[in-house]
Amino acid sequence: MKTFEIEIASTTYRTYFIDSESQDDAVSRAFDEMESDWEISKAWKENAEVTYVEQQEKKSTESK
Repeated sequence: MKTFEIEIASTTYRTYFIDSESQDDAVSRAFDEMESDWEISKAWKENAEVTYVEQQEKKSTESK
């Protein structure tokens, strides 16, 4: 009988768009949103980390 070491990884991403006055507050609010999402497993939440943050430009809602 042979023994094999098998490593399986699974990575998924969720993106949140948060209105806030600061990046730190936006990150905190995004984690709050994630924590309140009942569709996300406890294990996924425990391993969650921020991988990317970028301030978005406001798009005009006016028609030209």
